[in-house]
Amino acid sequence: MDTTECLGLPYPQCDPPLVKDASDIEQFRDLAEATDAAVQAYADQLTDTLTAPPACAMTGASNTAGTEVNQFYASLEFDTGGMADLDGDGFRIQEDGWYMLGGSVRLSGFSPTVTNMRVDPLLNGDPWSSRQGPGHVITGRTSEDVNWVDVGFFRAGDFLNTRTAHTGNPATVATYNHRMWVLQILVNV
Repeated sequence: MDTTECLGLPYPQCDPPLVKDASDIEQFRDLAEATDAAVQAYADQLTDTLTAPPACAMTGASNTAGTEVNQFYASLEFDTGGMADLDGDGFRIQEDGWYMLGGSVRLSGFSPTVTNMRVDPLLNGDPWSSRQGPGHVITGRTSEDVNWVDVGFFRAGDFLNTRTAHTGNPATVATYNHRMWVLQILVNV
């Protein structure tokens, strides 16, 4: 039996040669079942891509000294795509595609001279985007916040996390509270 070129759906024979026997109804049944399966697969793909794409969010906290500090994400908020890498304290991409990612970092417990905090999104340990920030300090407070977001193309197996940088005495111990999320926006086609 012949099949369509793009989806491989079977279709009944026609002139020439014309085959008129009991197999015609079986061929139409095969076409109907193959069409139903192709439509369902497409609907599932739309659902996965548009209404429930892979996403993950994690948080972390640390008390650390230094002007450049790698942030580790050890507490899982949710993971719909298997991207949480709890052993590596970050995110492991499962499928080639475009992703939106972002988060926030709060640095507290420092004197006002430790400021200008920025966030580096890291891809496999190296910065891949522009440094995000500077942070915002509310007058009279000893905390600084950076909220950030970016979009990038990543390959399956890539590892994502962040590093912060700020000015000031590198011996000053500061408290970091951070959150990061990753959302797949387009699969590699």
